[in-house]
This record gives sequence, structure tokens and C-alpha cells, in this order.
Amino acid sequence: MMKRNVVIAAALVMCTASVGPARAEVGDIWVWSNIIPSIAGTDVLGLHLRDLRRQDEERARGLKTPNVQPQAGEQSSAAVSLRYVPSKSRRKANLVNIVEKTRAADPAMAAELQKLFAQGDLIESIDARLRPEGLRVDDVADVLTVWWTTVWAASRGNNDTPARATIDAIRAQAAVTLHGAGSMARASDAEKQQLSEVLLLQTVVVDEAVEQAKSDPAKLREVSTSARKIARGMGMDLDAMQLTDKGFVVNRK
Repeated sequence: MMKRNVVIAAALVMCTASVGPARAEVGDIWVWSNIIPSIAGTDVLGLHLRDLRRQDEERARGLKTPNVQPQAGEQSSAAVSLRYVPSKSRRKANLVNIVEKTRAADPAMAAELQKLFAQGDLIESIDARLRPEGLRVDDVADVLTVWWTTVWAASRGNNDTPARATIDAIRAQAAVTLHGAGSMARASDAEKQQLSEVLLLQTVVVDEAVEQAKSDPAKLREVSTSARKIARGMGMDLDAMQLTDKGFVVNRK
């Protein structure tokens, strides 16, 4: 979904390349795996997966399963509560926070990220890329959709963009998931922006890692393994899910 964002991808290539060949290894760019859960405060994706499993078990027993898709009136309320008003000053603080958290795990990478962030507003660039897809950076459900599909694709060794109908289905699931978790729907604009921007930046890094590894099967397997690790950090077992034209479903293997 993100691979056509040439400006950001090029900047990230420069970022990894400038710290030498050793820094370009895929393991060095997954340091945000430990940042996101601490910011999110809940394994929202894991909650959704557990709900899917519960529904699957109830269907197997012949029990009626409640409809988890929002009704028409609920969709409007969900869109409002998951959207936030972004702040430039908060964005600057969020990026400083990312750099500092990265510094603890990888000082060289943190220094390069700091230089990268100084070159321009990456989040605005991402927003411009997402708008044609019907998504936006100031909506947590949209951001979760982009992150979820990108990490899923990376776990399968690609960075393909799903069909628009599939993206719409995943977006509906993301909104239900976030509302089901409760905490994000009640979160402040600052909290929504913080989570969204960390997820967006990680999404771009994940996508670019796949792009760089496409000609190297061994490295692509590393990326796939790392994507699964990132998802586990948010409480999601990617191997337990399948992507269909109606969104993610429980893997029945």
C-alpha cells in the first residue's frame, strides 16, 4: 500500500545506507516493535482476533453470533470518535519521542532518523499518498488499516496493495476493533495522534524493508519473520488469520 511513496522510501534508503552496510540489515529497523505496545496501552488487534475466534467457536456450536459490523448510525459515531485534530507541535514532540526511544536500542539509527525528520513533514507526505486510497492520517481506524495490511503483506513476503473493496472491509474491522477495545475511542486527540504517527512511520519502514529485500530470498524471509514479531507485539498472531475480500478471518487450517 505504501510502496509508491517514492520520496519517503528514498529518504529511508538514504537513512539506512548512510550508517554503513551493517546498518542496512533488516534487524536494525524493527526497533519500533517495542515502542508501539507501550504507546497503545492495549493489544487492540489481539482483542479483535480473540473475538473472531469466539465467533468461530459459537458458529461451530450452532450458536447465534452477534453482528460485529457497525450499523449505519454507529458508523458515523465511530468515524467521529476515531478521528482527531492533528497538531504540528504534538507531531514534533512525537517524532522527538520516537528518536529518543530508538536511541536506547540503536543510537546510530536514532541519529539518522533525527536527520530524516528534519528534512520535512513525513506524516503530511504519507497523508498525500493515502488520500487517493480513501484513507487519511488523522483517523486512527484508517491508520490501523494501513498498518495492518502492510504488516500482513510483509509477513507473506510482499508489499502488494489489496483491492479497494478489501481495504474498505479491513477499515470497517479496524473501526470495530478500536471501538471494542474502548480505550482508543475515548482517547484524547494527543493520544490518537501519538499512536497514529508511530504506526504510520513503522508502516513505511516495514514496506521499504520488503522493497529492499525482494531480490534476496533470505533477507525477505527475515522481513517476514520480523513482521510477525511486530504483530505479536500488538497481540496479533498473523499465522492464525487469513485475508479475504471481506477482510481478515480466522485461519481454519
